[in-house]
Amino acid sequence: MAISATANAKSAPPGPHISSKALLQAPDKDKQALVDIHELLTRLFVRNRNQHRRSTWFKSLTQFRRELGLLIDDMNATKKASIGERTEARLRFWDAQYIHQWYLSFTQLIAVGPFAVIGLVLMASTARVCRITGITDLYEEIGSEDMKTVLASFDAGEVAKEFGDLRAGEEDEGEVIERDE
Repeated sequence: MAISATANAKSAPPGPHISSKALLQAPDKDKQALVDIHELLTRLFVRNRNQHRRSTWFKSLTQFRRELGLLIDDMNATKKASIGERTEARLRFWDAQYIHQWYLSFTQLIAVGPFAVIGLVLMASTARVCRITGITDLYEEIGSEDMKTVLASFDAGEVAKEFGDLRAGEEDEGEVIERDE
């Protein structure tokens, strides 16, 4: 049974969401960096196509290259009215479907000895694209909220209940045990 898009959106947890604002307001050097990364991915794609075309990481490279190209095309579109909506939809789709898959594929590639350098380049490219597009801002915001929750539990004394009578500054000296020789 399919769930409608509005029902799914209503059940989504409240909080920060991915926006195209960071990408659209990015400086020209960041937008040029996206084009440079796309060119690098294209060169890696062409160079490794014959040997690695059936590998999992190469399929992720193909997706990453294609999606980045579509994002760049969206940003260079002539109709300026729909650019924000289209890029925001694309970034949300990336976050829901692709980013985690790319991360997993590229980290596994790093673990393979002979291809670790390609894996590092792909991981760095993914991280750079996520920073420029603002996807990492969402995760930093979520992490900040989690940290605030942990600090509030410390202030409320809930941690003292869980960990007993250990207090800051007091040392637990334990019990001396002599060795039998």
